[in-house]
Amino acid sequence: MDKKIILVILFVFLSGCIDSNRTTPADTNASLPERPGTTNNSGINNQTVNQTENSPVPADGSMLQTDTNRTGSITNQSDLMIDRISLNLSSFYDKKWFSLYHADELDCSRMSTYFWSYIRTNYHVAPKIIVSYQRQHAWLALKVSDAGNSSKYRHWNLRGIDYYYLEATIPKIVIDDNQRFLINSQEYTSAEFYNATIYVFDSPSDANDFHADYSRLGGFNQEFVLKKDDLDMIREFLK
Repeated sequence: MDKKIILVILFVFLSGCIDSNRTTPADTNASLPERPGTTNNSGINNQTVNQTENSPVPADGSMLQTDTNRTGSITNQSDLMIDRISLNLSSFYDKKWFSLYHADELDCSRMSTYFWSYIRTNYHVAPKIIVSYQRQHAWLALKVSDAGNSSKYRHWNLRGIDYYYLEATIPKIVIDDNQRFLINSQEYTSAEFYNATIYVFDSPSDANDFHADYSRLGGFNQEFVLKKDDLDMIREFLK
């Protein structure tokens, strides 16, 4: 698909998770109130993380490749879980998953909830829920050590642990790119957009509990619970 079309889609759906009457903070290191929570299994507290950008880790030689079988058709070959997940997400994209998006309904929070459960069920790894009040957006993170080390996708270092980011609204694994898009009249590359002050949670219920305590930080729907209408819509989509 043409890159311009992808960027337009990215703009439309990411901007839908953002309060259009609110200006995006320019300082990506702005601090937010910390929650006196417990440390999760990854060693990351349910508190803010001020991210810094990191260069991708060198490829380990197991990156996605193509191979020709005996009939001459092209098949995708990969030993890495992250590549298999990326291919799986492409099937959702091709079916126009993003058309299900509705602000304050089946939005970034609820779509992240769906893929949190989907990844756990189908790949037996535990994603993290990422919430950024600064960006007014939510997405997922997968440990590089769990999903396989590849330089095809951007690595994000959170408290000394490398993660991939999974954008649930499009959906896709976040990569490095130099294309720019506008959100609230501010330009970002994909990497710049996700480089923000964030909160990290083990589960949707943890994110909901935090929001109940700190709802004043809101400005977008942070409800990590799939409603019956959401589930009905997703079941119809998957037919």
